[in-house]
Amino acid sequence: MKLIKLFALCTVFILAGSLSFAEDPETEQSVDVQESSEEDLNPKTGFPNITEKPFVVFDYGLSAAWVTRIQKQTGRSNFVFEHTLAGLYVTMETVNIKPCDSILRLAAYYPLAYTFNDVPQIAKQPILYAADLAFMPLFRADMWNYVKINFAPGLHVFYQLTDDWHYIQAGLIGMAGVELPIAKRWTILANGLASFDYANLGSNRDMFPIDWAWTYQVSLGVRYSKKKENKYSYIGSKKKIKAEKQEEKKEDAEVSADQTEATEPTEAGESTKTSEEASPSE
Repeated sequence: MKLIKLFALCTVFILAGSLSFAEDPETEQSVDVQESSEEDLNPKTGFPNITEKPFVVFDYGLSAAWVTRIQKQTGRSNFVFEHTLAGLYVTMETVNIKPCDSILRLAAYYPLAYTFNDVPQIAKQPILYAADLAFMPLFRADMWNYVKINFAPGLHVFYQLTDDWHYIQAGLIGMAGVELPIAKRWTILANGLASFDYANLGSNRDMFPIDWAWTYQVSLGVRYSKKKENKYSYIGSKKKIKAEKQEEKKEDAEVSADQTEATEPTEAGESTKTSEEASPSE
């Protein structure tokens, strides 16, 4: 009997709690939120609608690279090959991609100088070139919206045609750079890149293997974009601030005018009341 009574009491408490939970306004709010979220679903895909649609932007500019390759020697100094290159680059950058944006960078170079153990070498043929490809996830920061800072680690592939060999190397690369918002749609970009590569891809690993290889690159470019406009810029921000101040002044003037119009009838009514109160006494 005691067990039956205890069971009956437990069922009563459970029913009372369920009724109170059903009448809880917080649950109603959660239901409303769920209904609103269901209303935001795309009828074709069944997923929530994307408010900030993803897109890509491009920047172009000049680039320079310094390539170092070392072949170790026993009983003598190492063989060090250094190349100085100059060229152009183009970068494709994604915007509004979750969880983070990414960039794809392609650069084309022409060798300007070549040294072997710090001794300048003369090229035997004029048709020499190099290409650099990097894919990196992009992380952003800013300094009070005056300077935007970018960090990007990723993968790197480098190809170079020399007088003797076709070098194909791949490895890891890192980029650090700044963006200067010059105008509303114009941005200047300055980036520095460093990579550490494995340089024995291809057939030359059996004939002329390289033990260490790394590259340094710097670039200076510009971006013009209508979709990715700068909210704050060196040129347009002053005009924007002046326009906002003028709008604030107009709004303040309109508010003060409304207040004066509202106070004038009350003052007139009070004056008539005082004159009517004074007339019977006379």
